[in-house]
Amino acid sequence: MEEIAEHRGPEHIPSLPRRLAEVAWAFLPLGWIAFGGPQAHIALLQERFVARRRWLDEQRFVELLGLGQGLPGPTSTQMVVAVGTARAGPLGGLLAFLLFLYPAATIMALAGLGVATFLDEGERPLWLDGVQPATVALVAVAAWRLGVAVVNTRLTMGLMLVGAVVTILVRQPWAFPVVLALGGMVTAVALRSQRHDAVDRSGSIPLDNLGISRVAGGLLLVVFIGLLGALILARLALDWPWLQVLESFYRTGSLIFGGGQVVLPMLSAEVVEPGWVTQQQFLDGLALMLALPGPLFSFSAYLGAVAGGVPGLLLAFVGLFLPGVLIIFGVLPFWETVRRYPWVRIALTGVNATAIGLVVGVVFLLWERADPSAGGAVITLAAFGSVMFFRAPAPLVIIGAGVLGWIFGWAGLL
Repeated sequence: MEEIAEHRGPEHIPSLPRRLAEVAWAFLPLGWIAFGGPQAHIALLQERFVARRRWLDEQRFVELLGLGQGLPGPTSTQMVVAVGTARAGPLGGLLAFLLFLYPAATIMALAGLGVATFLDEGERPLWLDGVQPATVALVAVAAWRLGVAVVNTRLTMGLMLVGAVVTILVRQPWAFPVVLALGGMVTAVALRSQRHDAVDRSGSIPLDNLGISRVAGGLLLVVFIGLLGALILARLALDWPWLQVLESFYRTGSLIFGGGQVVLPMLSAEVVEPGWVTQQQFLDGLALMLALPGPLFSFSAYLGAVAGGVPGLLLAFVGLFLPGVLIIFGVLPFWETVRRYPWVRIALTGVNATAIGLVVGVVFLLWERADPSAGGAVITLAAFGSVMFFRAPAPLVIIGAGVLGWIFGWAGLL
């Protein structure tokens, strides 16, 4: 494999411009076809960069997923940054971040500047009714593939089930880091006799040569914490409208674990209650956002534009995304060293298994929310089989599901 060959010496590592070009080519279409929310985005990342390109192996991908679930910020966007950084350093991470965000963010910003009349209330295109069941299938495929690599004992199977049950029953943002930490503690205690055997067998590109020093990583974490405290204090002391927008969105982005729909109640409280955005404008914008690919955090561009035009959309967008980006860039330089300690690797066994449980639980939640008819079940089975057994590219499956959704909806089967 190319990645194994790259470990032999620096002469086998592609140049930085070539790796940046690879990142650009790989991520350019993602922002246009990443429907279905953060877990569906993670499924796309797994399919493109683990199963196909093999930039990371299953073990490392699940570790990063567990890390992202336990950190504040949008998990899928942090995974995008981590994958781009693993391939081409911080420039690769930033490039992947921008390419992943720009389609939805641009459309939402324009819609906000157009006073949020892009879609009529309650209307949904028929093709989206086909895409939603397909996203459930993609998440199920990702859960299966990642589970095969990680869940291979009774203990890890039990932790996976616990993670799934907590995801289904609790549905609170604090549950993600708590259940992941408990999973790690369980294996750290149960498998403590295996500490001397806990070695790193990952075949993926090491993450200790990212172009981000530990000093830089530490400074980024200090900046994250310092900005949070400074913005809160400044808003208490100063009555500046733009400062209030930036502080509201930055604080929200600093306190959200998992992202996606979790952020909606906080955003509503931050922008509707002060009167920056009306309830009707909020709902209209949300309807449009749910019809678009990309991360739900792009909703911030719309809200900021409605609240304050171009300055508002820039402050809201940067404020909501900046904490998660600072955190993932700040943590990655330390992660490769920390994960090599035997007790950390044993704890990661439980964290990884529990993280798979979170994905499994989301499959059931998405199925419940999709409330599919017989036609939706057919689309789900077709999408699952196409990706799982025939290795069809996920973007083509999503497009095909949209076409089937339009046909089935027109025929009254959805």
